[in-house]
Amino acid sequence: MMVMHSKAEMSDAVTRLFRDGDRGPILPMLSDDVVLTLPATLPYGGVFTGRDAFDGFFSKSPAASPVWESFDIAVEDVLAADDHIIARLRNTAVPKATGKPVVFDNLWFLRVADGRIVSVQLYADTAVVTNTP
Repeated sequence: MMVMHSKAEMSDAVTRLFRDGDRGPILPMLSDDVVLTLPATLPYGGVFTGRDAFDGFFSKSPAASPVWESFDIAVEDVLAADDHIIARLRNTAVPKATGKPVVFDNLWFLRVADGRIVSVQLYADTAVVTNTP
């Protein structure tokens, strides 16, 4: 039997994922074939399919990437609608290429169907990463 999750439960799980790095609450809310999409222009961009791929991506801190010296996330808000959840984040990071702090916003769009998260898309200011000298 497939468990359906409320928008409040999903919003809380999304908040915990980004605020605390806690993947536990969101993993059972994902469809088996959830699709995670990040801009291909990012060094860690691409399409990741399935719950294990989602978990693998989020199991690593952004600061563990070869791009960043540090990466701090502040959740601005998480909004739930009929068929999606939106998380707005403000990030403060230090690219390894420059060593100078940058502040930029990200928007994560999570599509919901039948009480499950079926896709997750990052909308990011890719120039912060791709235009560093």
